[in-house]
Amino acid sequence: MTTKTDENVRKSWQLAPELVQFKTPQWTAGIKKMAVTIAQRLGYKDIPLQCVLYKLLVYGEGGHFVKHQDTEKQDGMIATLVVQPPSLHEGGDLVVYRDGEEKHRHDFGKAAGTATYLTHYAVHYADAEHAVEKVTKGYRLALVYSVCLPPTKLHLERNPNKPMSEALAEAIKTMKPGDDMFALLLSHEYTKQSIGNLGSRALKGLQFYIVQLFHEVYFYASFGDIGDWEEERDRRAEKTTWYGTDGGSIGSGAGKIKFNFLNSVGETLSQMWQKPFGSSYMHGYMGNEGPTKETTYQRYAIVAWPEVDDEENWRVMVKAMKNNKGGP
Repeated sequence: MTTKTDENVRKSWQLAPELVQFKTPQWTAGIKKMAVTIAQRLGYKDIPLQCVLYKLLVYGEGGHFVKHQDTEKQDGMIATLVVQPPSLHEGGDLVVYRDGEEKHRHDFGKAAGTATYLTHYAVHYADAEHAVEKVTKGYRLALVYSVCLPPTKLHLERNPNKPMSEALAEAIKTMKPGDDMFALLLSHEYTKQSIGNLGSRALKGLQFYIVQLFHEVYFYASFGDIGDWEEERDRRAEKTTWYGTDGGSIGSGAGKIKFNFLNSVGETLSQMWQKPFGSSYMHGYMGNEGPTKETTYQRYAIVAWPEVDDEENWRVMVKAMKNNKGGP
């Protein structure tokens, strides 16, 4: 716990999970029960998510962690769980951001006066930017868990009886043979590793069920990343890498494919593309572990078309990928 790092980035002490022991069986039972609640809140109902202890943190006076994104610590990791045992302290709020703006603030019971005698917790998606504000007095304890899909559920089968968005289903059913392919820009960011290994099983919340919906109404779906940055950091390369919904790269290419973007929230084109997505290199500060670990979050789109047009659209994709020498 004495290893030092840049305290302008993060100031805290920590213990590795193998050095942490819980002598009361109620703790483990409580975490399992909490996992069920988390699954329901994040849209993974009836999926037994696992909470894997990553570290125990201690923030003293002046302890903090600047705004950052978490690194993916486990296969199938979708979120981070922060559990705070009773702690007598001031400050140290967890602030979660979206599009650079404060979205949620967790004070872990301080305002209600319960922080010193009750355990509190907060959950955020792994790609969400977040920060721990400075502790101004006392000590704050925090146990950090990686929330993951279980290994036995990494190849989830779709359930045709699972409730879906009826409005979206009806809209898709109205499409006729010959209509253009369409794409849905995903609101969360993902790493190449998670999309490549898990495909649609890496998706968070409602996005996971949208892919299930596509299959239910006889649509083929795949993923495309937004493109890679060229060496000049101020422009994008016109290159797309394609992934299947089961994971694994289908190929990449610089050819142009015409499709319509679904825009359910009514954003303008500038609003859709002004966000810093696509090969956005985020250094996940590792606190007292020394060197930083680089995690690359990217933005992806689901591209889909009616199965009746499957053969023709595959020919279009193959042609586009062949325009790139690095293609399959």
